[in-house]
Amino acid sequence: MSDRLASSGSIGSIGSIRASAITSATLTAGEVDKILLAMAEAADALLQEHEAEQRRMEKLNEHSESLIEQRNKGLGSAHAPGTVLSSVRLRLAIRSAKQHRDAAHEFVSWWADAATVAWMAAVAGAPVSRVRLIGADPESLLDDDDLAALPPVDEQTRRLVELSARLDSANVARSPATAHGAGQDDLTTAATDLAARHGLRIEVSEAHELKAVDGVWPEDRRRRLWGDFWLEHRIPLLPVPDDLPALLSRMPPEIATRLRAATRAVFQAVVARIRTDEIEATEGPWTGEQIDEYEALSRQEDSLTAWLADYARAVTESLPVIRATHSGQ
Repeated sequence: MSDRLASSGSIGSIGSIRASAITSATLTAGEVDKILLAMAEAADALLQEHEAEQRRMEKLNEHSESLIEQRNKGLGSAHAPGTVLSSVRLRLAIRSAKQHRDAAHEFVSWWADAATVAWMAAVAGAPVSRVRLIGADPESLLDDDDLAALPPVDEQTRRLVELSARLDSANVARSPATAHGAGQDDLTTAATDLAARHGLRIEVSEAHELKAVDGVWPEDRRRRLWGDFWLEHRIPLLPVPDDLPALLSRMPPEIATRLRAATRAVFQAVVARIRTDEIEATEGPWTGEQIDEYEALSRQEDSLTAWLADYARAVTESLPVIRATHSGQ
């Protein structure tokens, strides 16, 4: 648990944007609560905007389908300006709905991560790092000091990335004529993919050495902080079910029940996504049972962002009680 309480976040060669007006290294309980409540308010606004965009897209899609039905009956033309305008609007609405969906999910994931950091700190009686709380900010870059203070990428992984990149570079230097053969492409791809998977990028140092350095973009930081939770399941690093008994052992029953239910709901959505992938990989036509299961699981999967928000809200609102319980008050 203590590994999840590590400090900060920041950027490097692209310029600096301060991600918080609070400059102290650690935050008071009041500052943490204020930030989390502000996240809640902003997340609610973004979720409402996403829902509005989704409804608009669905309405335009219904209109488009009605035009198709009319053309099937010999009424109207696919090239009529009004029909084309309808198609343009639907295309733009689909794009907007998807962008709002992704933005809402990334923002809510940031809130859920920050709430988790605060929860772990409250249980451990540890301070909350300002930079760790803002580390997964989905829009802002962090300055160099903040980025360096985030939990580091495993050193063995960093060395493996550098070794792959150096082998790639050495092969090109030895045989430029065959540098782009299948084996070389595989090595280049492996080094690049491994770096990206862990939020790293490969750059040349002043001494002309290939180095694996921390990526500066929000997606790099998400991968660095959350690992496979984000890459495989699109969720931040949350307490897993096995962690909950220890985390909730001293909580009042109503708080423990709420936090347990909120955490489990997120993982149920993750399991639903895994199962839908399995069904999609099934060869041959689906059975009626598979179709029904897929539709039910898809509804669960579509609720992932909402359940993440419920989790973040449950933790945010429970923090004062969690702190009081673990401080002996």
